[in-house]
Amino acid sequence: MNPFLRRAFLVLLVAITSAFTFAQNSESAVRQWMLEQYADHGLTKSDATDWRITDQSTDKRGITYLYIRQEANGLPVHGAVANFALRNGEVINFGNRLQADVSGRVGSSSPGMHAADAVRSAARQLGLAATDVRVTERISHTEVVLGPSGISRDPIPAELVYQVVDEGAIPLAWDLVIRELGGEHWWHVAVDAQSGKILRQIDWIVSCTVPAGLGRPGYNAAVDLVQAAPPVPAAAAMPPPDGSGYRVFPFPTESPGHGPHILVNDPADPVASPHGWHDTDGMPGAEYTITRGNNVYAGEDWADTDVIGYSPDGGSGLIFDFPFTPPQDPDDYIDAAITNLFYTCNVLHDVWYHYGFDEESGNFQQTNYTGTGLGEDAVYAQAQDGSGTNNANFGTPEDGSPGAMQMYLWRTTEADSFIVNSPMAIAGDYTIEVGGFGPTLTSGGITADLVLVQDDTAPASDGCETIVNAAALFGKIAVVDRGSCTFVSKVLALEAAGAIAVIVVNNVGGAPITMGGTDPGGITIPSVMVSMANGQTIKNAMLNGVVNGTLRGVGTESLRDSDFDNGIIAHEYGHGVSNRLTGGPNNVDCLGNDEQMGEGWSDWMGMVLTMQAGDIPQTGRGVGTFVKAEGPDGPGIRPAPYSTDMAVNPYTYGITNTGGFQGVHARGFVWATMLWDLTWDLVDEEGFDPNMYTGTGGNNTAMRLVMDGLKLQPCEPGFVDGRDAILLADELNYGGVHSCLIWKAFARRGLGYSATQGSSLSSNDQVEAFDIPAACLSVGVQEVAQRPNSFIVAPGPGSAQMQLMPGSELGTDATVRLIGMDGRLLREVRMPRGSTTLTLDMSSLAHAAYIVELAAENTRPERKRFVYYITGW
Repeated sequence: MNPFLRRAFLVLLVAITSAFTFAQNSESAVRQWMLEQYADHGLTKSDATDWRITDQSTDKRGITYLYIRQEANGLPVHGAVANFALRNGEVINFGNRLQADVSGRVGSSSPGMHAADAVRSAARQLGLAATDVRVTERISHTEVVLGPSGISRDPIPAELVYQVVDEGAIPLAWDLVIRELGGEHWWHVAVDAQSGKILRQIDWIVSCTVPAGLGRPGYNAAVDLVQAAPPVPAAAAMPPPDGSGYRVFPFPTESPGHGPHILVNDPADPVASPHGWHDTDGMPGAEYTITRGNNVYAGEDWADTDVIGYSPDGGSGLIFDFPFTPPQDPDDYIDAAITNLFYTCNVLHDVWYHYGFDEESGNFQQTNYTGTGLGEDAVYAQAQDGSGTNNANFGTPEDGSPGAMQMYLWRTTEADSFIVNSPMAIAGDYTIEVGGFGPTLTSGGITADLVLVQDDTAPASDGCETIVNAAALFGKIAVVDRGSCTFVSKVLALEAAGAIAVIVVNNVGGAPITMGGTDPGGITIPSVMVSMANGQTIKNAMLNGVVNGTLRGVGTESLRDSDFDNGIIAHEYGHGVSNRLTGGPNNVDCLGNDEQMGEGWSDWMGMVLTMQAGDIPQTGRGVGTFVKAEGPDGPGIRPAPYSTDMAVNPYTYGITNTGGFQGVHARGFVWATMLWDLTWDLVDEEGFDPNMYTGTGGNNTAMRLVMDGLKLQPCEPGFVDGRDAILLADELNYGGVHSCLIWKAFARRGLGYSATQGSSLSSNDQVEAFDIPAACLSVGVQEVAQRPNSFIVAPGPGSAQMQLMPGSELGTDATVRLIGMDGRLLREVRMPRGSTTLTLDMSSLAHAAYIVELAAENTRPERKRFVYYITGW
């Protein structure tokens, strides 16, 4: 045997043997702990013993993360899981999502239908046409593999499991994975083994789906290629040996609107990618000279085949130096686009490797050099994907199967509009967003009466079932509510009914979104979206008579390529990170619950890696400004820019509990707002370090806390679970030195000590609170606004008091009013002439933002906004 290979084999053998022994010790510790603690958690003894380990990893500090799933009759119980953290062989964290009395709730272990029947039943319910459904491999009497059956890109694995659906009986089900041919959905479903009904339906593909604002006035300029700071080098003391070079928009540059397109050399990190980015066998020398390697395989998918097509070749020197000089047609700069996508995905792999997303924790690598975890799962990144526009997505299967990223072109059209001509009561211009499929609006416009869609199933106005008023729609502009079906299917159905255009009314608050989807080639009418508020105004008018309107396009269409937006790429890659780390890499269904914060982690990952020295926390930070044709200071694609300034971004936990602010992107935005505040608080405390790999700044601390929090939080987390996991991560990493700072950051946004999330399976039972634990207590008042010669707001001398001090002694009597942010008058107190201080008792008021007004006689009232809270600073 080659001496090098023999030594490597012996080292690997020793490592595997040691790891096996350590794993046995960890399992024994957990089993003993469960036997001692099960009753305290409402479990039976069999619940505490009938389980198996799905994943286990140990980090550099010696913390072991162990994940289990319950079993019954030798079958896994899907939805009955728990995660543990152990230090020195002792359990220090228990994330409980186990089911009580499983043995008494499970049904028969004998299915009433074969796996092939389950596939046919699932296909019907998913709207797919299955053909040639047959078993191609029998793994055991409970597990088989079926062919693609005309509905899946891959063979379909089928396994008998018990599926938790509520607190009652736990039925037997066939667990299936169906990856649709177009790549739009990657279903992980459970089909009742008796009735054939789908009991669980999770899509491993997470899409961007972006609120509107494309072409917003003031942000319609062409791309400005600006100069910025040079890229941050990898943490390597010596460069990797492959000599590679890539012309890209290098981190921390976010996009072409934020910095220059430059050539970077040897950017691979020597720890995370020790053999460079084009190796796959762990031996000297690159296996590929195209944009393919151990961490990612990047190429185009213009034809929407959901496979990698063309990839640029850097030659034997691995120099990927391709120009990007806008404006160009997308196919003219495809080499530059794929190169940037390849570079960005590799940097993301390397950076997050240093924060615990490594082989053992389920990262994306073709070959796992350490021998831990499962390989064969490098990310397949598709540039300029042909399946749609104005979107991006990421599919996260279990460890050992490749992650799938699809990046799209974004169509931007300036100042499209919808004008209501009559009735006069609602006449005027309404903001719209043109769909990302079908034709665009023309300057000539489309004028017609509006007709509300009616189908045969409640809710009848979403157009998701059979249309029953086709005759009324003929030659009219159809008005339809957003619903559970795809935008494309909705528009196709309405065009078939005779509508000449479609207005979709959003079902969540805020701005309308740009509707995405794959046009099969038959859509010939334009479609737009209006906000929920504007849509309700229009529909109310339609109840009282005929509404006539005009859809008009003014301006030219341009294309932006998201392959150059590093923030969006980081966002999508972030879905792979959060899904693999929450619940363990072999249980990637943990972020399908209503209150989960997946979109928030992804937004934050894109922002924290593009922070730069000199950034100001109060300055609004837009996400996706490049693809929206905005300048770098644009508002972006979220309800507000990210900012620590409550006047710029006033959102708190309570907003997630309102009907007008629902959906994963809305809730994720609030979570990312909290993480952004926390990050800046840590930077204020510890400074900023541009070395994002191994730096020691507050930004690096935030990255460590958030990543470890993902491992520590339970499956199906809510906001409180996520907060508590970050607090525990601080305890394990830093001895809890940041504890009060963390409490302060979350409490400022309503996730304080007394906040409750209710059930993490619900998105309408949260209660916000602005307090922090007693250990951090001292009374404080934080002013938000300050003007020269204005009065001062400060903490009072006693508990829960606020003091107001005029800039000088009052020359007349004055009135002081305390006003809530909703405009309600809470207090009104006279302040006599000659006073220098007024003390207000705040003990009966919540820790929140308020306005205080000082109105002296014969002078203009002054107002000041402040946040009252309990703090330790």
